[in-house]
Amino acid sequence: MAGSLFIVSRTKPGTYAYMKLVSESEDVVLFDRRQGDRRRIHQPTTGERRQGERRHRDVIMDLQKSGWALVRR
Repeated sequence: MAGSLFIVSRTKPGTYAYMKLVSESEDVVLFDRRQGDRRRIHQPTTGERRQGERRHRDVIMDLQKSGWALVRR
C-alpha cells in the first residue's frame, strides 16, 4: 500500500475537493476527524495500554498553517 495520505482541515472543503481531483490513485485524501480530547471527565486511569505512539509525526501545525498535511505511508 504505497502512496501518500493527505489530511485536510474540515474548514477547507475547497482544498479537499482539489486534492481529490489531482491526487494519484494510490493516494488517500481525507478530512481531519479529530475534534478534541476524547476523555472529557477527569477519571483516574489504570495505566497506559498502548505499547507506543501510533502517530509518526504531529500534523497539527501543518493543518493550522496551510489547512492540510502530507503523511507518507
